[in-house]
Amino acid sequence: MAFNGNIEADKSLYTVLNVSLPCTNMNDMLLFNLDIAGISASGGSACSSGSDIGSHVLRAIKADPNRPSVRFSFSKYNTKEEIDITVAKLKEICEHP
Repeated sequence: MAFNGNIEADKSLYTVLNVSLPCTNMNDMLLFNLDIAGISASGGSACSSGSDIGSHVLRAIKADPNRPSVRFSFSKYNTKEEIDITVAKLKEICEHP
């Protein structure tokens, strides 16, 4: 997994996390599987929502275009347990051959 964007606190939005995940056979079903598990996430970047072409933002920050990018948004209502569940589900999905 790789973090997309600048991780310096003063140069990124602390409520949004965009990551590139390893390529697996499950990539096409990644967002679907997260949704089924009750995890809300979006593909790509907010600037490319609804678009079939790659995100110009992810290209500009040199995110690997061959790896799926997933965006998570957080608020004060999210719990540590929810984050742990999300990480566990991502590991499960990404470890499929």
